[in-house]
Amino acid sequence: MEWPKVSKGTKLDGAIIAGLLRGTADDILRRCRHVVICSGSADPSLTPIVALDDEAAGAQAAEHLYNCRLESFSFYGQNPLSKLDHRRLKGFRDKLATYGLKVSPCPLESASANGSTLFASRPKLVEWLRSVPKPIGILGRDDYFADDLADACFEADIGVPDHVAILGINNDDLLCESAWPPLSSIEVDYSRMGYRAAQVLERLLAGETLAPDDRFIQLPPLGVARRQSTDILAVKNTEVADAVRFIRENACNRCTVSDVLRAVPVGRRWLERHFVEQLGHTPHDEMMLVRINAAKQLLGKSNMTIEAVAERCGFAGLNTFYSAFTKAVGTAPARYRRAVIYGPSINKIASGPADSHT
Repeated sequence: MEWPKVSKGTKLDGAIIAGLLRGTADDILRRCRHVVICSGSADPSLTPIVALDDEAAGAQAAEHLYNCRLESFSFYGQNPLSKLDHRRLKGFRDKLATYGLKVSPCPLESASANGSTLFASRPKLVEWLRSVPKPIGILGRDDYFADDLADACFEADIGVPDHVAILGINNDDLLCESAWPPLSSIEVDYSRMGYRAAQVLERLLAGETLAPDDRFIQLPPLGVARRQSTDILAVKNTEVADAVRFIRENACNRCTVSDVLRAVPVGRRWLERHFVEQLGHTPHDEMMLVRINAAKQLLGKSNMTIEAVAERCGFAGLNTFYSAFTKAVGTAPARYRRAVIYGPSINKIASGPADSHT
């Protein structure tokens, strides 16, 4: 967005900004009485922030790459001066630690704390990519860094996703779809971010003094926009891999284990035994995981009724959906939707009375 050209001394009441160059942002801060910044890289002690929950985004990325059954992980784009990078890496690392897995961040640092287009030198990046154990899942600090990784893999003749699975953050559709291969990315609800920022600005213009918690509002990510760059399942058995792919493509169409066995002609007991051995859960558990993740995305970014969400995601009925969702997520669908709309992390939701099916 271009900063409007106004007289040098003009003062304005308020602005909501994001993704601006340092000089432009400084000019806005000087001219406006109140500014709300939609970026986690800003300082909430200086100006209110409404932004992505970076730790939650890192954790969601870890969950996605872990479900690809990878065992080696890295993070690319870290700058020691950036709190945003630190939070994303922390969420990524802490979540993988719950599975007994470690993250080895790329030793190449980004050139600036707030410049997404300034990358480490390509030859060093290519050299590092050739040296890491494979297959590996790498989280880029955002889609620009994920795209840089994809380009470096192409230059190094390293297959994506077969040897390096790449995941970004922000889900910039144009960048992710034009990359080769198309990039999976953590999706951010920018529309809701704008609404929340407008609410904060309205309070400031009304003369309110914001409490510390209201000066840094973090919105949970909506989920993973899956594309080719993470289309990998690192399991030894091809029948299990084929079964997982079938489930992930068809779970929301109310497929059953019998449907899976028709697509992958093996015995039920054989499939269930090898599923548990290689994935740690049954084919039915995999179906429920896919359905729950789809439901979380629909609850977060659509106006569909909860009943419609349950049907779209392949659940047999509303009560079945409520029971499965609450068991998996730790809160009922309606309360989860409110948490996404109003901002707190799902882990911070206080317990309360049961939600109605609305």
